[in-house]
Amino acid sequence: MTAWVEPLWVKDVLATPGGEAAATISGDRILSAKGEAIGYIDSGVLRFGVRADDPSIHWYQKVGGANFHDRSKVGYAMTTLDTPIYAGYTKLIRPSRSGALVADIGGGDGRNAMPWLNETDARIVVVDPIFDGLYRFRQRLETEHPQWLDRVLLIEGDARRIPLKSGAFDAVQSIEALAYLNEDYAAGLKDCRRIMGSAAHLLVSDRDYEGGLMLQLLYFDGVAGMLKQAGNRDIWDGSAGNMVRSRCFTREELVAMAEECGLHVLEQHGISSLSLILSYLRGAGKLGGADDEPHLPEVHKLLARLGDNGRMMRSNTLVCRKG
Repeated sequence: MTAWVEPLWVKDVLATPGGEAAATISGDRILSAKGEAIGYIDSGVLRFGVRADDPSIHWYQKVGGANFHDRSKVGYAMTTLDTPIYAGYTKLIRPSRSGALVADIGGGDGRNAMPWLNETDARIVVVDPIFDGLYRFRQRLETEHPQWLDRVLLIEGDARRIPLKSGAFDAVQSIEALAYLNEDYAAGLKDCRRIMGSAAHLLVSDRDYEGGLMLQLLYFDGVAGMLKQAGNRDIWDGSAGNMVRSRCFTREELVAMAEECGLHVLEQHGISSLSLILSYLRGAGKLGGADDEPHLPEVHKLLARLGDNGRMMRSNTLVCRKG
């Protein structure tokens, strides 16, 4: 791995967690304004540390973080179906100015950062609590797109106290990430709002309540699992004996949460539950063979239309500005 070189623009965005004061880099250390060490640089990732008592973070640390990049290469896997839809939604928040600053909160291994790097000249900061995913993204950039390295900053940090300056960003996105904060969801959403500039837009997406019921029905405990979840907003995901909890919302609940956090919702979209059903059928061996693969581009187009006009959602997606 090549040595990390600090991009010149880092000073414009880096702060102590929660944005209370500016932060600087000295060698391999991250320093507060008082000169105290508050983090360090490890293999090109700025590591501020995360809460050791958070069960969701602990779960993802054990499994090495989300692995969307590899999963998106499997035809009819849910990630394969959803990734181009989310790439389309990122266009809804693209600033007009050149060299825009974009924050991807809970960005994992870079799935949703790629459209910005590939199609714009934006500078993007990916914040995620799991070092392993960020490290894989850094390695992939070095191997496949070294020309983008000076436009990317990778930070291991907590969405409840993002180590970025208030009002510094032209666009912010958080895609299926804040829900893992569970009871602290509002804290994460408020900190996303904090780093938005006055004209910035936020793209936030999290799983739908009815989509969560369908997930439990198809993948976990059948009807019993569905009925167990029906009375609350928890989603349990993972594998037998190794489950992680996250939160889900009806669209109305997500809109209300955004407004309570000082955001004004401009547009409402989503990811169709068909992506969940198609992925389940693939896993059951009923879809994804040689006869199905040629239809994948048309399936993507259908899912994009349903994301705008459908009524049966796996995830709800909002475009917001500061209220």
